[in-house]
Amino acid sequence: MDQGLHVPVTRVIDGARPGIWSEIRGAPLSTWIGGAAIFCLFVALRWGVYDAPLIRDEGEYSYAAQLLQRGLAPYEHSFLQKPPMAIYSYALASLLKVFWAPRLLAYGSAAAASILLGLIARREFGPGYALPAMAVVTPLLLLPGLAAFTACTEMFLLAPLMGMVATYVLSRGRPSRPSAWALGGFLSAVAVCHKYTVLPIIGVVWLAWTIEQARSKGNMSELWRRYAGGVLGWAFGLAAALGYFLLHDHGRHLWECTVAFNRAYVGSTTFGFHHLWEMLLDFFRVWPLLFVLPLLGLFRPPPRAWFWWVMFLAALAATGGSAYGQYYIVLMPFWALLISVAIGRSSLWLKARCLWPEARLRGLLTTGLVLLLCMPDLPLTAGGRPAFTAKEFNPVSPFPESALVARRVAALTSPEDYVFIAGSEPQILALAHRMSPTRFVIIYPLMMPTILAGQYQREAIGDLDTHLPKLIVVATSNTSWLRQHGTPAVFDDYLKGILDAKYERLGGYVLGEHSGLWREPLPDADFYKCSLILYQLKHA
Repeated sequence: MDQGLHVPVTRVIDGARPGIWSEIRGAPLSTWIGGAAIFCLFVALRWGVYDAPLIRDEGEYSYAAQLLQRGLAPYEHSFLQKPPMAIYSYALASLLKVFWAPRLLAYGSAAAASILLGLIARREFGPGYALPAMAVVTPLLLLPGLAAFTACTEMFLLAPLMGMVATYVLSRGRPSRPSAWALGGFLSAVAVCHKYTVLPIIGVVWLAWTIEQARSKGNMSELWRRYAGGVLGWAFGLAAALGYFLLHDHGRHLWECTVAFNRAYVGSTTFGFHHLWEMLLDFFRVWPLLFVLPLLGLFRPPPRAWFWWVMFLAALAATGGSAYGQYYIVLMPFWALLISVAIGRSSLWLKARCLWPEARLRGLLTTGLVLLLCMPDLPLTAGGRPAFTAKEFNPVSPFPESALVARRVAALTSPEDYVFIAGSEPQILALAHRMSPTRFVIIYPLMMPTILAGQYQREAIGDLDTHLPKLIVVATSNTSWLRQHGTPAVFDDYLKGILDAKYERLGGYVLGEHSGLWREPLPDADFYKCSLILYQLKHA
């Protein structure tokens, strides 16, 4: 067994742990070069996409943040399926006054998670494992395959989630203070208030933490003191995230949107083992080494490798078997950690046969792997923003034209006018800074054939009758509606009726073979070529 793997663990047990900052300052030049290379890779993978057009989820969060800044409660005035931390993140980022500011905050969260992962790898397995883990997780998080260019909730939750895991790892080997448990509880609550699905990961950490601390030297009263710190941390984090909504309406709309509706949503065709299998097959086709390398780490595995396999499985459960790539972002740090173990074991095996320095072998293996991971997306990354936009956005995703339509909407209305988006393109409302007459700024809750669909359709009809919008933007793509077998037809019939009776067609975005253009007035011949069609109230 390699003795170098036991050095960090021995130091923790003996209480002779050196300061992390002194270790960083004393790192060799090769470590600084490796860190600089990872930073350059991070910037290169984000440079061409940070200001790509907003997508639906980003528009939804931006609109909710605008409501909050106006003193209106999200969930009551916008139907949002996610817990409120994303709203706070978007509200904070909006201080920069550019639409892509939340992405910078999300990328910062990913960078912090990468650094924390390096710290975790170092403490668990040794100094040589930090840079491989950080280098591998960078393309896994940032390459376009996971739709990770967006400021999604999964990107925001990475920092608090990995911070919670790092707090646990740093406390291992000796009785920890209640303050460490309080910090772990607070970070756990913040991660959960980004997305409830991370509970399996958090549960594994807290179970392991409890067992290890119970076995460490100390009496039960000390363990209860630590638990009290953890409970206080959880309580403070939950109060900070949920307090506004609990005080506003006792959390009624928050519960309805993020729990009651999601129970029905999880039962839809969007989730299931077949989607998980399809996503893993997609990963295998693009990155086959991701599946082979962790298995190499099982040969003479270092201590604690088993725990990270359990964490990997917990993260896999946290994806929910979703059909959407961004759900798999939470899996990547733990996958990268297992791969760093494989790189470490492989370098030890090669060292015994070629007599090269172990650090050089680790660097060569890591560099080669990162290049192989980046190869499938190299044309897309090297092509910059035009190539990325052409690949990611297509006629079924009317995101590039949303900014143009939003400018037209803003020009035709005042801030007091209502604008309804018939579809799921709330980015138009967010970019135009206009209010919807109904909380259903996305149409999906009305279209998914759940027990709530009929109720939601009637509610939306009542809202439109009460506050007749000056403009209606109709999205024609089925991806903006997700009509399915069993979807009630009441709202479709109502919308067609009011458009025919009370509205006139102004213009539309006409799609061409490779691009499109805005036409106003819109000829009948181009009507069925449009991705977005604008209608105005007749008496307006």
